[in-house]
Amino acid sequence: MSKLEIVNPVARAAAREESAPRFEPAQRPDTLAGRTVGLFWNGKPQGDIGLARTREQLARVFDDVRFIDVFGEKGGLNRYASPEQVEQMARDCDAVVAATAD
Repeated sequence: MSKLEIVNPVARAAAREESAPRFEPAQRPDTLAGRTVGLFWNGKPQGDIGLARTREQLARVFDDVRFIDVFGEKGGLNRYASPEQVEQMARDCDAVVAATAD
C-alpha cells in the first residue's frame, strides 16, 4: 500500500530569526521643500503611474522640490538598480521613493 505525505512548503521568514542582520533606519529629512527626491521604478506594470502621482502630490505640497527619475538598469522584466545607480541616488537625492507595483 502506498503512503501519501502532505507537507506545508511555507518557510519561516529569515527576518524573523534572531540572527538576521538588523539595520538602522535611514535618516529622514525634516522637509522636502527645496530638496531632491529620487523616483525609482523597477519596471513592473503601473509602478510608473504610482510614481507620477507621487511626483504630482509632492510638488503640490513642497516648494521647489526637484525630482530625479531612475529606472533599474539591471535584470529582465523585474529590474533593479545597478551599483552606479545606487551611488547616484545616495549622492544626489535627499530621499528616494521606490515603486514595485503589482
